[in-house]
Amino acid sequence: ISKRAASIGGSVIGLRAGQKYTVREMLYAMLMASANDAAIAIAEHVAGTVEDFAKMMNKKAESLGMEDSHFVSPHGLDRDNQYSTAYDMAIITIEALKNPLFAEIVSTKSSYIPGHSLYNTNELLGSCPGVDGVKTGYTGKAGRCLITTVKRGDMRLISVVLGSPTR
Repeated sequence: ISKRAASIGGSVIGLRAGQKYTVREMLYAMLMASANDAAIAIAEHVAGTVEDFAKMMNKKAESLGMEDSHFVSPHGLDRDNQYSTAYDMAIITIEALKNPLFAEIVSTKSSYIPGHSLYNTNELLGSCPGVDGVKTGYTGKAGRCLITTVKRGDMRLISVVLGSPTR
C-alpha cells in the first residue's frame, strides 16, 4: 500500500503505507466497502500510477461504446473532468458482470480480509429475490448513487440511480 493510497479521503478501510494485500482482497474492500484506499492500491498495482490507470479506464470505456464518460481516478470521488451517465454505468455493469469474481464480490453481504471486516454498502442485497449487486456510491456533486441488478430466470434487470438526495 502506497502513501498515496493510504492518504485518500472519503470511504476507506484505513489501509496504511507499507501494508501488503492481495489484489483479490483489495477488490473485496473496494467493491463491498467502497474503499477508496483499495481503489488507489489496485490502480497503482495494475498500471503503475493512478493517472495511467485512468487512461486504461477511458480506453476500456471507449471500446464499450461509453460515449458520455471520462475518468481521471479509479475511485469516483469528485474531480474536474470526471463524469458519467446512468446509461454508461449500465454498459459497464453488463461488462463487469461477465467476470465471475466481480459478480461474486458484488453479491457478497459480508467478508473478511486480514485486519478488516467488510460489509457490503448495498442495503438491497437480500431484500428481495434475485437482487445480486452491484454498487453504491456518494459524492457531493453526484449525490447518492446505486446500481442494482436483479436476476430472475433468464432475465437480468439493471437499475441505475444517480443524484438521489437520500439513501
